[in-house]
Amino acid sequence: MLTPNPLTWADFDKVDIRTGTIVDAEDFPQARKPAYKLTIDFGELGTKRSSAQLTKLYRADELIGRQVVAVVNFPPKQIATFMSECLVLGAVSDDGTVTLLHTERPTKNGLRIA
Repeated sequence: MLTPNPLTWADFDKVDIRTGTIVDAEDFPQARKPAYKLTIDFGELGTKRSSAQLTKLYRADELIGRQVVAVVNFPPKQIATFMSECLVLGAVSDDGTVTLLHTERPTKNGLRIA
């Protein structure tokens, strides 16, 4: 079975996916769906903030120090009172539970995923 909406290599090359480490995580009660406000260190790219719906599997305090994978070249998106600057990637189950993606081993923050 073919995947719907296949991408070209040129399409994939436009997506900038990087490794980063969560340096701050706090509750985001203003979000429509339960979420956290994350601050993520992407090394030479600096820090970016993200709203992430991770509350079913993760507590805010246990996210700090965790390395994640995120798309860093989407335009900023206003979510309630917060400007989200990147998209943290995870596997989403049918009930909306998000399991974070991460590298097999710790890596330097800001490395490109290819």
